Amino acid sequence: MIVDLGVIAICYFAALSWGSNEPWAMSVIAVGTFSLLALRLIQDAWQGSLEPRRSRVYLPLLFFVVYTGLQVAGQRAGLESARAWLPHTVDGHSSTLYFLLAASYVALVFLVHNGFRSRFRVKMLLIAIVALGLLEALYGLLQYLGNYGYIWDYQVTTEVARGTFINRNHYALLLNLSICARLGYLYYRSIRFSRGPRTTFLDRLSALRLERLAWVALGLAFMGMALIFSRSRMGIAALAGCAGMMVITGKISRTGKRVLVFGLSVGLALASLALYTGIDVVLERYEKIAPGQAEEDRLPMWQDAWKMIRGHVVLGQGLGTFRWTYPEFESVDPDVPAMYAHNDYIQAVAEVGVIGLLMLLAAYALAWKTAARNLLTADDPLVKGIGLAVVGGLTATALQELTDFSLYIPGVAATFAVLVGLNLRASHLGVKETRGVPATRMSFTGNRPLIVLQDSGFRLLIRKEKP
Repeated sequence: MIVDLGVIAICYFAALSWGSNEPWAMSVIAVGTFSLLALRLIQDAWQGSLEPRRSRVYLPLLFFVVYTGLQVAGQRAGLESARAWLPHTVDGHSSTLYFLLAASYVALVFLVHNGFRSRFRVKMLLIAIVALGLLEALYGLLQYLGNYGYIWDYQVTTEVARGTFINRNHYALLLNLSICARLGYLYYRSIRFSRGPRTTFLDRLSALRLERLAWVALGLAFMGMALIFSRSRMGIAALAGCAGMMVITGKISRTGKRVLVFGLSVGLALASLALYTGIDVVLERYEKIAPGQAEEDRLPMWQDAWKMIRGHVVLGQGLGTFRWTYPEFESVDPDVPAMYAHNDYIQAVAEVGVIGLLMLLAAYALAWKTAARNLLTADDPLVKGIGLAVVGGLTATALQELTDFSLYIPGVAATFAVLVGLNLRASHLGVKETRGVPATRMSFTGNRPLIVLQDSGFRLLIRKEKP
């Protein structure tokens, strides 16, 4: 239980400490995660239960960690290393820091996958992700609607909702992940309601605990409203995209009506609250965004980044080194060098090359496949709900990172890793619960049927005379 609570604590710390975009916070996350991993392995070895669960998702992730480790080991100075034929980095300090972060994210996936060893703990983690999003949403609404210009003790503008994140786009992706988790939880509850005993309709409504679901739906509306007030255009587009994907996959699973009903209900609640609180002001601010502002300059930034990438497309120049290699090629605003490419795909090619990007895309595809399998083929309502949540979260992330770099921010990346681990854990949930159920088979010996109940190494033989 200590390790499970530690995973949740790291997830909250990463988000609440200004998104953990400072080296000291990154170091705390890495040290804390590796400490939890060591504690988990020691506990399991001591109890004789050291049997890690397997998943194909780990293969490309481990290859990526090894690859970035080789980059750290092959330090080279300057941009002249662009034609090197082995993995390398042009800045050992940055690559070492982000290598440790990448390894800690994989460790978080492993800890969730191999921890949370009961249905109660799995639901606890899902609710914890939802609660984090609700906390961020309320804090962001306080900033925007209450004119509260602080993140803890750090002063910020009140033009947008940003929660505990300096960048509103990172805030928007965290909200998207939490919204997907909450929709998955609602989906799980709706399946339990539909599979309940065939009693009167009022009895089934009472069993559903509508007052609890009303609070859940209200929290979901608050998160959606905070997302709108963040004014993150790609964040809002990603929410629309992941909602559409969730409806499509839910329809394929023959339970799409529930997803559609929930989506329409939440959308109506969100629109009503947003209109009541003044969404017209937000729309006016969207209209005032000028083409010359930084957000409109991403295409020239990507073109400059490609000039830098061309000489080292295959291997890259080291994880976390974009900020050091890009300024020489920047033409948008050379006096204020960009630290990120505002496109995780382009930045990945710049830092780890096509080889590293393919490893990450392979891990993403396998995670998406697992989530779709959980949603479409599982009988357990909780597994289906988690599958739906992860399908939405993966879709939102893939879309938003086209114009953003949220996965370079530990406050978002840690939550994303925990959600991926929860996806893998859910795929074993049914197997876990049926492991202690005796297997039953029947065979005939002469004229007598022989019923064999087998469990944990012993066999109970029951013979019955043939009638």
